[in-house]
Amino acid sequence: MQAPAQRPSFSFLFAAYLCALLFGTLTMVLARSYQSGFSGADEPSHFLNGYFIADYLRHHLGANPMGAATEFYIHYPKISIGHWPPAYYGFLGLLFLVLPPTMPVAFAINVLVSALPALGIAAALAMLCNRRTAIAGILVYVLTPLVIEGNLMFMVDQPLAACLVAATAVWIAYAEQPGWGRAFGFALLAALAVLMKGNGWLAVFIPVFHIALTGRWRLLLSVRLVVAALLAAVLVVPWYMLTAKIAADGFNYQAGPAYAMKALAANLATLWHNLTPVGVLLAVFAVAAEYRERGQSARRWAIVSGLISLVLATLTLQSLVPVDIVDRYMAPALPAVVVLALLGAWRLPALLPAGATARTAAILGAVLAAVMAVPGVLHLAQREPKADTGIAMLSARLAAHDAPVVTVIDGPASAEGAFIAQSAVRDRHLRGYVVRASKLLADSNFMGSSYALKYAEREQVLAELRRLGVQYVVVVREHDRPAYPHSAQLRDALAAAGSGFTLQQRLAHQYRAGTTEVYAASARAVPDLAAVRSLGIPAKVTSLTKLQ
Repeated sequence: MQAPAQRPSFSFLFAAYLCALLFGTLTMVLARSYQSGFSGADEPSHFLNGYFIADYLRHHLGANPMGAATEFYIHYPKISIGHWPPAYYGFLGLLFLVLPPTMPVAFAINVLVSALPALGIAAALAMLCNRRTAIAGILVYVLTPLVIEGNLMFMVDQPLAACLVAATAVWIAYAEQPGWGRAFGFALLAALAVLMKGNGWLAVFIPVFHIALTGRWRLLLSVRLVVAALLAAVLVVPWYMLTAKIAADGFNYQAGPAYAMKALAANLATLWHNLTPVGVLLAVFAVAAEYRERGQSARRWAIVSGLISLVLATLTLQSLVPVDIVDRYMAPALPAVVVLALLGAWRLPALLPAGATARTAAILGAVLAAVMAVPGVLHLAQREPKADTGIAMLSARLAAHDAPVVTVIDGPASAEGAFIAQSAVRDRHLRGYVVRASKLLADSNFMGSSYALKYAEREQVLAELRRLGVQYVVVVREHDRPAYPHSAQLRDALAAAGSGFTLQQRLAHQYRAGTTEVYAASARAVPDLAAVRSLGIPAKVTSLTKLQ
């Protein structure tokens, strides 16, 4: 076993980052994310949370933040700080103070952040193997379906993965040479991960697994580690005490052995599908080989066991906390598994017959890397671009200017959120109100696992629209089908004779089948602002709705 090489140069790491960045930009452009915007249910919330913080800092700094958030939510009900922690949104908010909150800017930020784990992959493989293997690792990583989707979707999983890779690197450095700076560095990165997303709690398990794998139990008695842990607790515990119940509303399962086994199997399958069975088996081979030779280089084993710890920490948290079983929750583990898989490919030629040449070994490594890239290549070939539903143009046209305007948006959760987000950034004075048809016409819980129509007759639907003083209704139909039962009910009501609404515009979607329809009230509607403002706002926060 060779001892790890010195840390690679800044220029090499920067080149590796640029490689990941260029590929991420290419996939984002091919998917039309910069143009079409959001296509997932959570994307608009993440974007709008960041925009709200920028708006608060620019216009309402010093005012009651809860009051500002509530007022914003009344107009544009998609911010969700509380369900998700605020750290990444604070970062976005600072950026949106100096950058325009547009789709191209948002997805440029997303791609820049999504490429960051490549730095950790390049550094680890350059130290454990060589630069050629490091470049191969970057290419395999950016070609995994999980990373491709991360570049296309505006989510928090990508920055969380980058933060946890950095935290793992700092912990490895601390374990090798304990010091106050490294202890506080790990504590701050761990706290940042936890305040970025609940999945960030897996940072707690990284030292546990690493100490167990390396046998450095004395680290548990370190005063530095205790003080750093207390600092992290001071930063994160108050937030989670305030928001624990809100976050728990998003749990889709019950904790227990049944969930743990189901989650573990699904999450291992995610790694299997992203890197192929060949990649996973190579990673297992690398772990076994490095473990056998761990006594030859403590520093090398410290790096490898750090990678293993990140994988085990991710699998452990996702098996214990019954939030959901989703592929992207494996994003923090994927960089480490890629490094281990490439490490296995690098070690495999040692098993070849004695007469094998260096060229044979290089060809074998290239073939293995190409095999691991197959899922991503197929994913790119089969993935359709995001649908351009025309929401950006419509939100600009329907924006309130001089007087309050109430607009109802109907469609999939992604379309509702996208319209709300696009409308919000065009209404800096909060004159408009957007009402979600999914909340107006149906009862459902936060995760949508329960659902019931509120009204039995279309006349009741029209009466509710008139009561609120709705001026516009925007209906988004993917593949020209209603998104929900209430969507069909609403459209039938609007098309009925004497409904008081007329079809003003119909837009065909670009890149995917579907239409977006705009219905306008036949006469100027007078909104009942008290009724609109009371929709979905708990009584306990009504006293906070005015900016102070």
